[in-house]
Amino acid sequence: MSENSAVEPLTENITADTASKTEWSFHDENIKPIHVAKRVYKNRPVIQIYPYSYSVERGLIKKKIQEIELNGWSNFEDIPEMVRKGNTVKVTTGYVKLLMNFIYKQFPDVNKIKFVKNGRSRFSTNSVTLNWGVFEQTVRAIGKEVRIYETRRKTTINNSLANITSKLLPRKTKLSKGYISHFFSLYEDDISLSDSDLDSVLSVLSLAPASKISITDNYIQTKDKINIAYLDDVIDGYESLLKAAKDNEKDWQGFFEKHGWILSNLFPFQVVLYGREAYVGGKTLENKEGRVVDFLYQNGFRDNFALLEIKTHVRQLLKKTPYREPDVFAMHDHLTAAISQCLDQKNTFLTNFGSKYKILDPRIILLIGRKSKLNEHQAKCFELVRSNQLNVEIVTFDELVEKIKGLRSVLNL
Repeated sequence: MSENSAVEPLTENITADTASKTEWSFHDENIKPIHVAKRVYKNRPVIQIYPYSYSVERGLIKKKIQEIELNGWSNFEDIPEMVRKGNTVKVTTGYVKLLMNFIYKQFPDVNKIKFVKNGRSRFSTNSVTLNWGVFEQTVRAIGKEVRIYETRRKTTINNSLANITSKLLPRKTKLSKGYISHFFSLYEDDISLSDSDLDSVLSVLSLAPASKISITDNYIQTKDKINIAYLDDVIDGYESLLKAAKDNEKDWQGFFEKHGWILSNLFPFQVVLYGREAYVGGKTLENKEGRVVDFLYQNGFRDNFALLEIKTHVRQLLKKTPYREPDVFAMHDHLTAAISQCLDQKNTFLTNFGSKYKILDPRIILLIGRKSKLNEHQAKCFELVRSNQLNVEIVTFDELVEKIKGLRSVLNL
């Protein structure tokens, strides 16, 4: 090609056409070939692209990716539109760009991208080889996530504004088939579920036909994973409350109401929660003029009750200075007053309801303080005190959390 009249300025023109390949070069405004733009091989299915940009003011600018090779394609028309733009290849648009940007950040020295129809994906310092099937699947997955996000974003904006104006109607989103499995596949084993998460999962499972639910080893393992994740969440919440430096009795009551099964583990028999902040004095259990117990339980045979009083973890169990040197410690006023309150509640409960309800001898459990805060001599005195409490069973907050951790360790075996 020696005649310049056949060459267009500022375009790609064929500069070599042999038995083995056809080559195009970019010609500047002076019809000078300044950059090899692409090659198509004739004896093997390979196309090579050499990305660039050009402007009269700035001249030729080579891109970060200096070469894109397509192995398995013989002509441009056969290249998928995902990366093809006319008679060239682009990896800087759409969802492909999102994937490539990620690769650039993880492999900053890469300057060559190779797509192969058949073959393995490989990553090295300067080049990345991508199996086309894997590449296409990844780009489609990125597109799906982007579309889901855009739908949620628009719905969130619309519904937020719909709360303050009647000119917009709330939108509803539909959970499409396959989305749940796709969502969980993104997280593999790194899943931590809260109570609300579990409720959502169970509500979805309740929609499944019975024929789709079977008890298998995998099902049990999955259930155990959910239980472990739930217990981790409970333990984190419990230990967070333990960090409070001041009385937080209402917070503890709310926590135990949400996770009632924890308190049920304090009883050696099956119990049913009869009421929170139940009134144990007055004509009925709901009479607001009577005394109040934090939780009232009824046993499974419904022939007796149990009263549970909750204080906080910061309440003291024993006095700091010995009553008698060196190892005899008296009960702290916090513990003495709590025991007296429990006994008064029991007496009031029996007086008002002993004849009306089927009540034998209600059990009383007091949750208070932390045994781990006691020294060796105090711990010994505390054990002597509570082992001789015939009417009130005393449990500390740190002992209760150890019960939960024990359950978690069993599930994790």
